[in-house]
Amino acid sequence: MNKIYEELTIVTVLYDSSELVYDLLRNLVNFKVIVVDNGNNERVLKKLPNLKNIKIITKKKNLGYGRAINFAFENIKSKYFFVLNPDLIISEKSIYNLYTLITKNPDAGIVAPITKPDEDFYGSFPEKNTKKKIGPNEIKCQNLLKDSKIEGEICVEVAKGCALLLNSEHFKKVGKFDERYFLFWEEIDLCRRFRFKKHSVIVSPSSLASHKQGQSSKKGIKNFIIKTFYSEYSPLIYFNVKKLSSFLIYKQIRYLFRSVTYLLILNVKKSFINLIKLYANIRYFFDLKYSSKK
Repeated sequence: MNKIYEELTIVTVLYDSSELVYDLLRNLVNFKVIVVDNGNNERVLKKLPNLKNIKIITKKKNLGYGRAINFAFENIKSKYFFVLNPDLIISEKSIYNLYTLITKNPDAGIVAPITKPDEDFYGSFPEKNTKKKIGPNEIKCQNLLKDSKIEGEICVEVAKGCALLLNSEHFKKVGKFDERYFLFWEEIDLCRRFRFKKHSVIVSPSSLASHKQGQSSKKGIKNFIIKTFYSEYSPLIYFNVKKLSSFLIYKQIRYLFRSVTYLLILNVKKSFINLIKLYANIRYFFDLKYSSKK
């Protein structure tokens, strides 16, 4: 394990984190680990075991997910690094299998495990609209989720962002994570740039991880607003929606109408959600307007 210790660094990003991160770190005592503190983690970090393999870094503010990984990358000297969500559990054996896989495939940008019980596994890029046309590769990805007996690794277009083992050199060459994505869709964008540069994205059924999705941060109104906002904002960046497009204008009108309608029937929660999404579209419009003046 000495070679893997030198060639692999594990990174996890905490924001208002729950104690689930302890379950992750218990299995990582034989690896170098960088924990990025994005804020509101005082109670969790205070109870964190004082282990020599763990390095905590922070900018003393919430950088967002992709930017936090890029910040951690500045402190990484290893050939590979493994990005893991704090609400995920993975065994040493699975990590070693993935490490072996990426060393045997020098052109691979990413190798990833199968995460359970996730059902929103990305097999191909969202712009392909696989609901209308499902190719053989997408069928394989769907079968993986159904515990089929598929053997061997599978090349995909997009892997789950909660567990990504990356080649450091290739990651740097493609420009790292795009920091316009504060939360969500950053891994899809990264995979797209890897594939554009002819670097493969590989999923290994022999490596498994357990993902308690949505539990990496504590529940609260602030986190709810952040997640709702960026679930709407980030796809606009990915699809490069123009500020004066009829699509963007239509979405703003639709969310305004829905927000008012739900409020009239006293469904405050749905009215609030649509209001957040409306704000995300308006904010995107003005962010584009501001950036075009630079």
